[in-house]
Order: sequence, then structure tokens, then C-alpha cells
Amino acid sequence: MSRKSERRKAQARQAQEQARAQAELQAREKAKAQAETQRQEEAQKERQETRKRNETDKRPKLKPIKPTIQWLTTQETMTLAQTSRTTMYKKIKAGEFPQPIKIGKKSLWVESEINDWIKDQTKLPTSIDI
Repeated sequence: MSRKSERRKAQARQAQEQARAQAELQAREKAKAQAETQRQEEAQKERQETRKRNETDKRPKLKPIKPTIQWLTTQETMTLAQTSRTTMYKKIKAGEFPQPIKIGKKSLWVESEINDWIKDQTKLPTSIDI
């Protein structure tokens, strides 16, 4: 091979390497630009979410409300009233015991009503009442 052809081949290789290096450089710059754009978009979203949170935080904070009614199951009511299920339902039928509140198949009693019933039952007649 002649020197001219070797020089031409060397120049062609050098041109190819420069083109490849330039393409890699452009690809890296494009990737950096995309990463920067994505980072800016994420930062913008975060700022918007922070603004939304701050706007909603301006509302007054509400304290949790404790339930005013305590419910008792059948078993708890029987234990508290110290009576059997049969006796309890006989007294309900006779109107001598608080009525349950039915929720589906479940019977629930208001604890304060059971406590009032117990207080009424524990009042014993005195000699003055007779």
C-alpha cells in the first residue's frame, strides 16, 4: 500500500472517531438535559403539593370526638346486669328491662340505660317507704 492510501485510511478512521466522539458527546448532553428537565418537573410537582398541603393546613384542626354512647353486646349486658339471657329477654318482654337496639342480627344496649336500670334495681324500700 502506498503512503497516500494509508494516510487516507488514517484520516478516514480519525474522522470516524471524531464523529463517534461527537455523537457520544451529544448523546451525553441530551441525557443531561433530559435529566435536568425531569428534575425540574419533579421539583415543580413537589412545590405544588407543598402549596396544596399548606393551603389545607390553614383550616382549623379538629379534635377527635369521643363517642358519647357506649354500646354493650348481649354477653356484656348479661354480665353487667348479672342475669341469664333467658331472664333478660323475659324482662324485656315484660317491659322491665331496657330494649335492645337491633343492628342487623345483632342486639346492642346503651350502657348508660343498663347502668340506670341497675341503679333502679338496687334501690331498696326503707321502713319509711312502707
